[in-house]
Parts: sequence; structure tokens; C-alpha cells
Amino acid sequence: MKKNLANNSSGFRPYRSAHQALRRAQVNISDGYKYAIDLDLEQFFDTVNHSPLIELLGRRIEDGRVISLIHKYLRSGVLVGEKYQPNVQGAFQGGLLSPIIKQYLT
Repeated sequence: MKKNLANNSSGFRPYRSAHQALRRAQVNISDGYKYAIDLDLEQFFDTVNHSPLIELLGRRIEDGRVISLIHKYLRSGVLVGEKYQPNVQGAFQGGLLSPIIKQYLT
């Protein structure tokens, strides 16, 4: 009895609320499910390890040029004031890679 997680997610989703999540949990209990999981992915994007991410994406994306661009984007770094800080881990939440990461890792 595996359900699609994205369809059952309520957090920060348009047109979804905590009340809807509770109603969904009640339906799932009636359907025979025994566990509900509450996750908070705060800081997730800040701690993404680039190497395993690139490896996982490389299994799904055949074009090495695309993988190379993604890796460069992940390592691109940021300007803090006038000082450049390299990026050794993490991914920009809501950035250009977010939909790619979501699509290929789910």
C-alpha cells in the first residue's frame, strides 16, 4: 500500500491546509494505514551533499554536459557584501535546480 508522497504533502503547498492534512490522515487510517509521518525539511537545501546528488542525477541524466553544468551551478558560490564565498555544500532553495532535483530524485 504505497501512496505517492507528493500528492499527500501539505506543507507550503498552494490551496492546502493543516485541516486538509488531518482529514487526509483520517482517510488513510480508515484505509488501513498505521503510520503518519510528519517531516520538517528545514535546512535540507543548505546541507545537500554535492557528490551523492551528482551521482544520483548522473544515473538518470545521460548527457554529461548537463551534469557538468549542474555541478558548476551547485559550486558557483555567492557574493556576501562584496566578498565571494564558494559553495561546497547545499543547493539554492527555489533556485533553477529545485525542479530538476525534485523530478529526478523522486
